[in-house]
Amino acid sequence: MTRRRVLKSAGAATAVMLAGCSAGSDGGGDGESEGGQSLDPVRERAAVSVDEIQDGGTLRFGLGAGIDSFDPSYSTSAPAGNVHGLVYESLITQDAAGTVYPWLAKTWERMDVQEVEDGAYEPYMVSAETDDDGNLVADDQIIIRNPEDGEVLTVNEAPDAVADGTYGIQYRAELHEGVTFHNGEEMTAEHVARSYEVLENSSISAQTFDSFLYAEAVDDYTVDIYGQEPDAEADSQLPPTVYPMEHIEEYPDRGADPRNDLTPIGTGPFEFESYEAEQRAQFSTFEDYWLDDLGLDALEWWDGPDGFPTSPVVDDITVSIVTDDATRAAALNNNEIDLTYGLTSDTYSEYRSADDYRLSVTNAGAYNFLQYPVTQSPWDDERIRRGVNQLIPRAQIADNIYNGYRNPAYTPLPELAADEGSADYDALVEELRPQTEQNTEGATELLQEAVDDLGVETPIEATIETNTSDDRVREAELIAQVMSNTEFFDISVETFEFTTFVQRILGPEYYQQGNIVLIGLSGTFNPGSFYDAVNSIDNFGQCCNFQRVDTPELDEIATEARFSVEAVEDPGFRGEQYDRVWRGLIEQAPNSYTVFGTNVSSLSTDYVGHNTYTFSGGILPYGLHDPTDQQVAYLDRE
Repeated sequence: MTRRRVLKSAGAATAVMLAGCSAGSDGGGDGESEGGQSLDPVRERAAVSVDEIQDGGTLRFGLGAGIDSFDPSYSTSAPAGNVHGLVYESLITQDAAGTVYPWLAKTWERMDVQEVEDGAYEPYMVSAETDDDGNLVADDQIIIRNPEDGEVLTVNEAPDAVADGTYGIQYRAELHEGVTFHNGEEMTAEHVARSYEVLENSSISAQTFDSFLYAEAVDDYTVDIYGQEPDAEADSQLPPTVYPMEHIEEYPDRGADPRNDLTPIGTGPFEFESYEAEQRAQFSTFEDYWLDDLGLDALEWWDGPDGFPTSPVVDDITVSIVTDDATRAAALNNNEIDLTYGLTSDTYSEYRSADDYRLSVTNAGAYNFLQYPVTQSPWDDERIRRGVNQLIPRAQIADNIYNGYRNPAYTPLPELAADEGSADYDALVEELRPQTEQNTEGATELLQEAVDDLGVETPIEATIETNTSDDRVREAELIAQVMSNTEFFDISVETFEFTTFVQRILGPEYYQQGNIVLIGLSGTFNPGSFYDAVNSIDNFGQCCNFQRVDTPELDEIATEARFSVEAVEDPGFRGEQYDRVWRGLIEQAPNSYTVFGTNVSSLSTDYVGHNTYTFSGGILPYGLHDPTDQQVAYLDRE
């Protein structure tokens, strides 16, 4: 238990996803972003004149991974986010730089923030049973646990706590009137409040119930949403995907997926049409899209040009699933698809120089990371992990694997989240770099000390497991080679198709197998997502704690950095706390962060005006249409 987090939350991650594809930069040579954090992370932003926009056509998008679920509540895959973003929407949206704008909500306002005293939720708690591992369990979604007394607060007791004024933060959303779902239902406050039911015990429940407490409809178009504690990330983390009542009441436990004979239904600009297993998915324009009916002036923040479209201008979307990078590149070259991302970085120079193709590049909130089997000997000794951390040739990976298109990750925090996650990011990098830059001599000294103390027989055999993205496989092979070149390790590499790999590493017994995971994380604009997802034990078994990583002392500090009134009201305090967290992570080294990335789309010049989103899960929907950045793209082909 932490001091401020009075009792133990049910989960501890924000909305992050596993990234299946590699990414690169614009070929600038050194891979460094210019001038530090930019207000607009999109590089060389393509702009279009509203007078030149053409309506119609079918956009063909090449997706480099399978769709694990068409329902965002049952998906942990960043690639699948490109499909979700066509169909589903939330109360808010964020531009490429992370600024929050009301979306389905006409207004989105923080009403109250207050400290929550120790034991505040205890009067509302109920007794719970324990499973074979001694964990408190309940049939209903647990919001907060009190392991010492064997009690939990579930979604059933939360309304009483809120009614008595026990909560940490309150937001109010006033909804646009006249928003309809694809099945004709009108969206009301009741839909918003009850959409959290879909998230209960879902694949992303830990990403919701670490902060969410309760939501209630005030009237037909006003909803209040409460967080458990004062939360510096609540502005973007509390709003849910909004589901129709058909979904909420009839199939909340399975996910809206054609493989379950259920149709994904949202308020988004495209309707689901069809799905051929592991081949393609089809979407068509939703004729009753709410923003077409209400007009852009319904968005109180809108300040764009007259004539800017109210929705995407293409008629149909075909998402082709092509997991092999070379095959997907061939499909783009053969005019079978118009747009894709995550191709191997050695192809980018060809697309950049060709007349019929273009690269669209954006600084990304993402990194690749190794996660060690921290509960298994000898990986449970942090000296072993720190030794490997100092063996990793980050600069060589960035230069030779990603052709200078990625940046070495000398800290656990991408620069995109630096403003909220560090008091002085440049100073932090300078401080931590000696511990994360390749240093074979220092690594050997650490490893020898650990091996001698533990009496471990060398070489230590292990396998790095990763997904079948060409760049990432080469990265795994290089790390394995460098480790095996020492007397301490004999490392092999095994690869799996992305969706298969995700299912494998999220298995409850995976952490006992002793393998090292190499995968990518696509986070959020908030620093908490980059800590919680891969380190908090409360997130074990969900994205992205596969190995029972548990860093309770750092959890305490990270909690102060996010869940306190001081963190909500004082960014300086927040940055200082997070700097302590990053230092601690490098010291304990449950994960090694290898390279930060950029998102790179490769596209035909027939698709005009496309810009790439900050996170890979939003590349397709953002490029099509996003008024926050006056972003729209259209097809121009005969």
